[in-house]
Amino acid sequence: MRKIVLVIAVFCVLSFRIYALNPSKTYAATPADYGMDYKEVSIETSDKILLKGWFFNSKENPCKTIILSDDGDGNMADMIEIASNFLSLGYNVLTYDYRGYGQSADFQINPKFYIYSQFEKDLNAAVDFVLKYHSTCKIIHLYGLGIGAGLSIGVGANRREVTKVIADSPYGTFENIQKQYKEAKNVNYLLPLGYNKVNMEPQYALETKGDQLTGILFIVGEMNEVYTQKSVKDLAKIKAGISSLYIVKSASMIKDDYSNDKGAYFNAIRKFVK
Repeated sequence: MRKIVLVIAVFCVLSFRIYALNPSKTYAATPADYGMDYKEVSIETSDKILLKGWFFNSKENPCKTIILSDDGDGNMADMIEIASNFLSLGYNVLTYDYRGYGQSADFQINPKFYIYSQFEKDLNAAVDFVLKYHSTCKIIHLYGLGIGAGLSIGVGANRREVTKVIADSPYGTFENIQKQYKEAKNVNYLLPLGYNKVNMEPQYALETKGDQLTGILFIVGEMNEVYTQKSVKDLAKIKAGISSLYIVKSASMIKDDYSNDKGAYFNAIRKFVK
């Protein structure tokens, strides 16, 4: 009986790992559960989709905001602790859910896809929201994990209002990340069609845009077989003069980068944004 249970558990873990996109509509917790100062906000995209967001107010620096983009697994409730750390660095913080996630508008998610081109509209809408409703926020930075890291670089390079990006485990191009998943995990993700490479793929965005950026912090796990040190270092070389690299020791998965040593992780970010 024990062996059967073990086999089922292993199967479930392996099945879970083959999906890049794993949306959850239910929040495991909200900022209210932690007594945090925030407000629920609605963000309208250019194609008239309503997204759910949480805006956290900084008591130190009302003119500086960072927008957090998740990795496509779960929803923005997973970013509450990350948000609290950025608050301690003096940022206002905006978290949001991609369409199809959390309480954002419904959107059919096929877990066989690595990413959807519509997510780029979602992050751009978050930037527009800060500019429109928090006009005192003159400094806008972006932070992302996984697909959120790649989107943050792509969108950030194309938005003159964005000056710094923190990218934890970014993809370089869709073709390359598809190949990396195939080689490392024997998984073949579907990719979007009909999108703008310069807006969504960091390699092309950094090669042609981003002259307004003053800094990019690349973060990668030392032992990550998909988002490899080589692939991230290759991205960093494109704008070497403004790029910094933080390699997380012993980390093999995106979620390990922060959880392995939270103090060291945010110390690296603190040094980058000061």
